[in-house]
Amino acid sequence: MRADRVFAYGAAAGLIGDLLLGDPRRGHPVAAFGRAATHAENLLWRDHRGCPVPDDVLDGHAADDGAEGSGEHFLGE
Repeated sequence: MRADRVFAYGAAAGLIGDLLLGDPRRGHPVAAFGRAATHAENLLWRDHRGCPVPDDVLDGHAADDGAEGSGEHFLGE
């Protein structure tokens, strides 16, 4: 099937579907996707870097009294 014929069939199917179903008055799928994306973004994205944690804690050398580790890391890095 040629691309122009596929496009015409798809456009006709979309037009018929829109005429039969129309846009829902409540619970539009695009709005629901937008709310879900916003919720996921709020869970996953933070504007801060987190609290600083000494290097020894992250390296597992917290009991070494600072023999190694001279810096800080931030949670979430």
